[in-house]
Amino acid sequence: MLVTLLSGCASTIIGKPSPDRAELARIEDERSPLTAAAAFGDFTTIDYCSLLDAAALGRVTEVVEQPGVSMDHCTVRVKVDGQEAELWLGGVVDEKARNEYTTTTEIDNAPELKRRLTIEKPSSDYDGNCNRYLVFADEFSLQSSVSTLNGTLSSERLCPLVENSLEHAATAVVDKRVEHLDFPAGSLGTVDACTLISEAEVGTHLGAEGTARRSPTKHNCRWGRSGSDYVSMYFSIDKPTPPEGYVPETLGGRPAMVWASSGSSYCSAQVPLKPWPGAKNGEVETVSLFVSMYRGGTDPCGVLRNVANTAFPRLPA
Repeated sequence: MLVTLLSGCASTIIGKPSPDRAELARIEDERSPLTAAAAFGDFTTIDYCSLLDAAALGRVTEVVEQPGVSMDHCTVRVKVDGQEAELWLGGVVDEKARNEYTTTTEIDNAPELKRRLTIEKPSSDYDGNCNRYLVFADEFSLQSSVSTLNGTLSSERLCPLVENSLEHAATAVVDKRVEHLDFPAGSLGTVDACTLISEAEVGTHLGAEGTARRSPTKHNCRWGRSGSDYVSMYFSIDKPTPPEGYVPETLGGRPAMVWASSGSSYCSAQVPLKPWPGAKNGEVETVSLFVSMYRGGTDPCGVLRNVANTAFPRLPA
């Protein structure tokens, strides 16, 4: 009987439990640097308002106007120290665009964000506004800015608000709470702005090199260099009435509103297209065109009309 019992015990297998590979992969993922590609997926459909909670931001005493979504950003009007300001979040950009005008560096006393995200600032701030970037491991970044409507608040008062908005956005992307827009068929949101007119066509109208500078979102494009003669086009969701100073005109067979600078070096146009689904204040999809003739000597509005007459017939019906 003793031999039988011992024989039964000898058949017991003692070892270590198998690791949960899925759990190990999750932990490893949470420790690795986060790229914008992994955080956002499709750059063209990001709903930036899903990353912005104005009421939860420090220094905001009142949300004057609820967030409004556009194709490349989310804006909200708030009160800071009793004064109205507009907070803007959005526009994923690459490293070249982030450092085009000034080199950015990590902010002082930077908070420790998860997944090795960092907040960077340009070389200088100006009273009445502030700009910051949430930088990802692949050097793409999410922008945020704020500007007062009367320009009396200092950057020292405004910048903490912008940094706070990016900290909130960082938490949202790490927690995988990024939402995406669903553009209907024929929407500008499905169009690559750089494909509406070729570099050669822009070069002919501009009288200078028209190399296209594409954005990661595809909702805006610039031909030529900033600080020289250039053409830019961008898509947005806006209220149907353009700012004061625009005059009606037909461009490329479409009703447009055109504005020219007093110095005759800049000209811009807005073309409203179809209503935005679910619009609360009559918002419409809008194409904006801008021409800068840095060298002078050429009518920028003449260049704009030529570009518009070439590109606008190619817009969605």
